[in-house]
Amino acid sequence: MIDFDRLKLYKQYLNTIQPYLDKYFEDQKEYLSCQKGCSHCCRNGSYPYSNLEFEYLKIGLLKMDLNEQKGVIRRIQKLKADYQKVENKEKYMYECPFINEEGICTVYEYRGIICRVFGLLKTCDDGEIVIPFCQNLGLNYSKVYNKESRKIDNDLVKKFGYKNTPKAYDLSFKTLMREDMFENAKIDFGEIKSLVEWL
Repeated sequence: MIDFDRLKLYKQYLNTIQPYLDKYFEDQKEYLSCQKGCSHCCRNGSYPYSNLEFEYLKIGLLKMDLNEQKGVIRRIQKLKADYQKVENKEKYMYECPFINEEGICTVYEYRGIICRVFGLLKTCDDGEIVIPFCQNLGLNYSKVYNKESRKIDNDLVKKFGYKNTPKAYDLSFKTLMREDMFENAKIDFGEIKSLVEWL
């Protein structure tokens, strides 16, 4: 049963965090290649989702065009069948079933937090910086990534004349779901697990 009050609160939460995310993407835009149809990040991942995010995603599935919905359901069925055959489920990487043949997200407005933050540099709890894997494809941050040191190289930033310094943000679930991100109410995000396990 869908808890619409909880989903309404989640929508308000998304409206609260989105301006922060928009600012981060705007600040780093000269390093980013993300655009409609660029779906490398959706082709091979584990996509951690909270229970609340998944409930919101289902609304997107219900609202989509019937033919598109049938395609998504076929992809979900295939993914679930493939997942059952996998021995090491914790390391299983897969293509998101909500991506269509053109590489477009069919539930973009309803996508999860992991999808909303992908492409930016992120900091880990230990202070290490995670660089989006698409830099290996010549995309995000690729011009300033030093393959030998496996780090962002400030000399390359200067060489290519970038205006802003590459910056890493704390975009972990722990940070983005903390209580002070949303002033008026505590949101119960619920359990977090791979998207395939919610399907």
